[in-house]
Amino acid sequence: MPTIQYETEHRCGYCDKELFGRSDKKYCNDTCRNKANSSKLKRVKWDEPKHVYQISRDILRNRKIMADTGAWEGEPKILKRGELLDKGFNFDFYTNILETQKGRYYYCYEYGYMVLPEGRILVVMTEKYFNLTIKIKDYSRD
Repeated sequence: MPTIQYETEHRCGYCDKELFGRSDKKYCNDTCRNKANSSKLKRVKWDEPKHVYQISRDILRNRKIMADTGAWEGEPKILKRGELLDKGFNFDFYTNILETQKGRYYYCYEYGYMVLPEGRILVVMTEKYFNLTIKIKDYSRD
């Protein structure tokens, strides 16, 4: 008498591909396992909804892109808007806005940018955040 075998569809916990092999297998490969565990740790670490982590990630990415332009205190850089977009810059996210007589600056921590005519972007850096960090460190010594 033939035996009846029931097949249950088993899927990867990260990419949702069909799994083959052991019945207790959760992921299709090490990459999926690592990505799933990393995203789980991020959720636990932030203890916030996923969108909060994504916004923070975009702000930090914007800051890094502006830092890589070489702008320094007193040495602003002028770039084309497309150059920043090609590197993954997201103009929707910033930490604060500074209104001056020259125009409006959008900051991601100590790096900021101002939109200029003809699709150009002025990238600047301020020591405001450095001074804040020093004050915090001084208070922690007491």
